[in-house]
Amino acid sequence: MTATARTDADLWRALASPWRRQLLDLLRDGPRTTSELDAEIPQLSRFAVMQHLGVLVRSGVVVARRRGRNRYNHLNPVPLRRWYERWVQPLADVSASEMLALERAVEQKGEVPMATVLEQVHTVRLETELRFRASAERVFRALTEESPRWFPHTHGGDRVRAVVVEPMVGGRHYEDWGGGQGHLYGQVTLYDRPHRLGLRGRIMPGTILDTSYELEETDDGGVVLRMSKVAVGPMTGEEAASIREFADIGRFAEALRSVVEDG
Repeated sequence: MTATARTDADLWRALASPWRRQLLDLLRDGPRTTSELDAEIPQLSRFAVMQHLGVLVRSGVVVARRRGRNRYNHLNPVPLRRWYERWVQPLADVSASEMLALERAVEQKGEVPMATVLEQVHTVRLETELRFRASAERVFRALTEESPRWFPHTHGGDRVRAVVVEPMVGGRHYEDWGGGQGHLYGQVTLYDRPHRLGLRGRIMPGTILDTSYELEETDDGGVVLRMSKVAVGPMTGEEAASIREFADIGRFAEALRSVVEDG
């Protein structure tokens, strides 16, 4: 059985249980400790909750991180996205989407709720883990020197000559548009090539984004990349959702993998 088949089987098994799906729902808005998840499902014992979390961790859809005495469980969307693109997207046709849209419109009875934008302080935390058949140095170089090859979004568009990460603590992380023009993402807060990289920047006025990358080489010659991102500041729910979508390196995993392993 191939690694892909094992991953698919583990994910199907993880999603088969309504209790595990409930745990994923609870993790959708951010990381939770095991104790917090246990308290949300009083029908299960703590041991049963831990067993279900173990299945989710083995499938890769949950990443567990210990901070102090607490174990925090983070939703890892990469396997779910891969599962969606493999099984759901090809099977969902246009007519079905139109019927669902009509059903929602009928149920709402034509009433369109007013959108109220409230500026609130939010915290968005992302944890992603990816594996590559490459060295830590190769992955580090892709992250710091080759991001335009795999990350498609920039502020300068066609004007961008390069995205620069200056290799030093306090170095700048910026888009170079030429002639002294560009966009500053932030600064390097940790530089330990090729194993660790920390960045801090501003997403929008008052909102700070801290990013950390850790690379661990494996016995089979590959590397595990662990990414953590924490955004804190005033933002709307829509802005928080946008950060969850576009700040997650998992959305661009296949493009990054192509650069690292094939390029």
